[in-house]
Amino acid sequence: MADAPKTPAENAQEVFDLVKAYAIQETATPLAGLGRYLKFGLPGAISLGIGFFFLALAALRGLQEIEVFNGGADGRGWGVIAPYAIVFTVAVAIVAFLASRITKGLSS
Repeated sequence: MADAPKTPAENAQEVFDLVKAYAIQETATPLAGLGRYLKFGLPGAISLGIGFFFLALAALRGLQEIEVFNGGADGRGWGVIAPYAIVFTVAVAIVAFLASRITKGLSS
């Protein structure tokens, strides 16, 4: 025999249960796998960031040792600012390149 027709309250409860199960399936399950990415990705990103910082700092100190950039005997002039501008420009270019590669990887 066929089941008796459901009341509107029973239909509403069934829809609510289906939506709740779907929401758990589509959010909780993928979030469980996110932990693995964060466990390795976050320390890796921090390590690369610190390494990039020290590499830029070494480049700055190296450029400051070049006679052209040390500002002469009195230590003044535009040559003193040039190493900072060079390192900043190169750092921004590297970050922009890496950001473009990240977004390119997401779209394909």
